[in-house]
Amino acid sequence: MRSIFAAAVAAALAACALLLPSCASGEATVLPLAGGEAAVSEDGAASEAESGGATEAKASDDPEDPGDAEASAADLDEADEGASPEGLEPTGDELAARMDAYLAANFPRAGAPGLAVAVVDAGGVRYLRTFGDCPDADAPFVVGSLSKSFTAVAVMQLVEQGAVDLDAPASRYAPGYDVPDEVTVRSLLNQTSGFGAYDSLAEAADGELGETFGAFSYANANYDLLGRVVEGASGEDYACYLDEHVLEPLGMASTTADPARAEALGMVPGHRDWFGLPVADGFRHAQGDGAWGGPASGYVASSVRDMASYLRMYLNGGMGDGARVLSADSVRRMFLDRVPDPEGDTYYGMGWTSFSWDDGELVLSHDGQVENYTASMCLLPERGIGIVALSDANDNAGGNIRFFDLVGGVVSVAIGGTGQPMDDAWTWAWRQRVDVLYASALLLAVSPLLLTGRWRRRLSAACRGGVAPIVRARSLRMLLVRGVLLHVALPACILALPFVWGVPWRDLLTFSPDVSTVLLASAGLLVVAGAVRLAAAVTLRNDEPPPSIMR
Repeated sequence: MRSIFAAAVAAALAACALLLPSCASGEATVLPLAGGEAAVSEDGAASEAESGGATEAKASDDPEDPGDAEASAADLDEADEGASPEGLEPTGDELAARMDAYLAANFPRAGAPGLAVAVVDAGGVRYLRTFGDCPDADAPFVVGSLSKSFTAVAVMQLVEQGAVDLDAPASRYAPGYDVPDEVTVRSLLNQTSGFGAYDSLAEAADGELGETFGAFSYANANYDLLGRVVEGASGEDYACYLDEHVLEPLGMASTTADPARAEALGMVPGHRDWFGLPVADGFRHAQGDGAWGGPASGYVASSVRDMASYLRMYLNGGMGDGARVLSADSVRRMFLDRVPDPEGDTYYGMGWTSFSWDDGELVLSHDGQVENYTASMCLLPERGIGIVALSDANDNAGGNIRFFDLVGGVVSVAIGGTGQPMDDAWTWAWRQRVDVLYASALLLAVSPLLLTGRWRRRLSAACRGGVAPIVRARSLRMLLVRGVLLHVALPACILALPFVWGVPWRDLLTFSPDVSTVLLASAGLLVVAGAVRLAAAVTLRNDEPPPSIMR
């Protein structure tokens, strides 16, 4: 019976290894994208694509995505089906009625407690509404990797001023970081520095060129270092620079890169996924160079009203309401000074992804995914339309896919399409299977502890007098081997699962707390059971000492 339980526990954990990587790798991670082929001409014209934030669901998971961790991306590839011709998109009451109807039918299926959506054009806001627990349009959300474009704006401002050279080594402006001279400001913006997807800034700045140097490889550390470049070139703290030179000129009073100020502005509470339920557990992202992602790469907080103003700045060629933030040429370079994603048909520019719909229409986008928020923004420059959606939950086990599907529907409705209805049945079915797996793993892990009394009786019988010494030695040896396998080797294997999945424990704990809780609890229960059994063996009294098991 003991061997049966050991085998059952091992089988359950093997199932975890096979079935849970997709839950664990979210965000984080490495964002999935999509698009069409593109080539940039000398004058900047292009057909499109990019990667690093959002488009076709290609499997970031990490976090893919890891982040972001960011990972899943808005499926915008078919959002243009049934769309109105350019310039004939719905506006006013027609857009409001169609968007309200779509969101009323589909927001409840997205699995997020709160949502905020805006559709804008160069002249103003076409649609803006909040849902669920989002109190109003001025409440900030963490926008995840949408933050990267804010950092790119700051860098391009400094380029315009002559304070930064895109092709200069990044270490010129951030001398405190051990980064090879081959890593330039441009390579950070385009994500071609070679930094690892899960590297924190402290880990990335190791003085060595990464294996992916020169090719697109999404990494938060690129933009975290750019935040330091902004500080070194401007002499200002990153958050202060952003406030003075980007946010204030655009009237974005509910946006900040300072976590303490974001709380003071009345943040919408973020939710992490716990066994299929969004829980506002009070999680706060770590700060500093040792964290996976910082304000410059993924932790700017902004409201939907402010994000609407931000997108309008791009549609107006760098102009805000009465203030120029960037030149039109710098805006164009942010989009089209880009590199291809070798694993897809998208391109990554400077904080923006680009690709083309089948009819050749350019789409610019980026997604955001952090531990307890998700976001997506999209620009359709040929139509002069921008769309942003902010959510206050993160669910790597399927919920984020629902959110990004919802974004695809919002984009479709905004350009005159019908918006595909969301199908959430598969996510609930998947969730039920995963939760059964969790419960099974925990039940099997606790069973050796519950059966300690039975095990003690077997040990006593093995040591009982009247049994041939060789038989007693063999029985005790088998008990020892089984004990080491069950209470030492198996817990070690459980704790090694994240390394098998390619996800650091640091990020599994924060992005997938339910997965990490099950793994830690399973390993802990097995170790505790082993300790209890060892104590029972030590205190066991026999008339004659047991024979040596080392014979």
